Amino acid sequence: MTNRNRKIIDYVFQHKNIPDDIQRIFERWMITHEEDLDTTEALQEVWNEHTAPAADEEDLRGLERLHASIRDQKSRISPRIILRWVCAAAAAVSIFVGGYYAAIGTMEPIRENTLLTAKGQTGEFSLPDGTTVWLNGESQLKYDNSFEGETRDVYLSGEAFFEVRKDSLRPFRVHMNDLQIEVLGTSFDAMSYSFGSCEHIVLKTGSVKISGNGLQKAVMLRPNEKFTFDKRAGSARVESVNAQNYCQWFSPRLIFDNAPLKDIITNLERRYNVEISLSTHISPEKRISLVICHEPLEDIMEVISSLISIQYRIDGNHMLITRK
Repeated sequence: MTNRNRKIIDYVFQHKNIPDDIQRIFERWMITHEEDLDTTEALQEVWNEHTAPAADEEDLRGLERLHASIRDQKSRISPRIILRWVCAAAAAVSIFVGGYYAAIGTMEPIRENTLLTAKGQTGEFSLPDGTTVWLNGESQLKYDNSFEGETRDVYLSGEAFFEVRKDSLRPFRVHMNDLQIEVLGTSFDAMSYSFGSCEHIVLKTGSVKISGNGLQKAVMLRPNEKFTFDKRAGSARVESVNAQNYCQWFSPRLIFDNAPLKDIITNLERRYNVEISLSTHISPEKRISLVICHEPLEDIMEVISSLISIQYRIDGNHMLITRK
């Protein structure tokens, strides 16, 4: 193996700028695929594309050492844990192949970090300034690794909940597809999926300023207010909500206190990775109270059915709710 290939392996498994949770995802993915011929060939192809040619025998010995370095972890990881991470492996691999090899070319620290989650997964991360962010499924957050500028800028695709570390001298800014959110120190939820027709911001504490090309003027939100921007119509609106109903999807327990059915459905979709359609004969504003932990979706729907007159049908990852 060439010195350059050794640097690649060292970078993947030891570089301080690689988040620990992403390292673990990659390692666990490798454990489940180490015997696959496709995995070995894929690694060789990536090396051939990004490095100078090396002797076949050296590359094979290098791959064996790579496998051995992660095989030691098998005894500490149960099959159930491995399976839980397999669906996120593709996202982890895309980070290594797409971003880390570019940095290895100069062997300088990465200037931009990318955090991402697979469908049905959530993740908690700490940014360099101490801000905590939770990413929902199929989400991506990019930011400069240093956070040394006059502003703290992050770029969001998907959904995230932020608890921003207060810094009056350096505003925190979230860039989405059509909008920009600026805060000093607050907590809020922001959603901007590329496949969605709307972008949403829900303020839990503090204050935020929202601006964008589609807005005539900046909008200031107060706690328990929800801002919605319709990307197709180019229109915006602000409404009063219970922010707790929108800002708890990452919590072990979902607590709904007199919450509208539409808010509960939104949380169920995120937690159970399903698409839920509600019949037009049922009011989405119908209010109920319940607590959700880790029960099967069918059990939760049975409880809801006992509170309001509905019936449901689950077909794969889609559920239809109709009037009973």
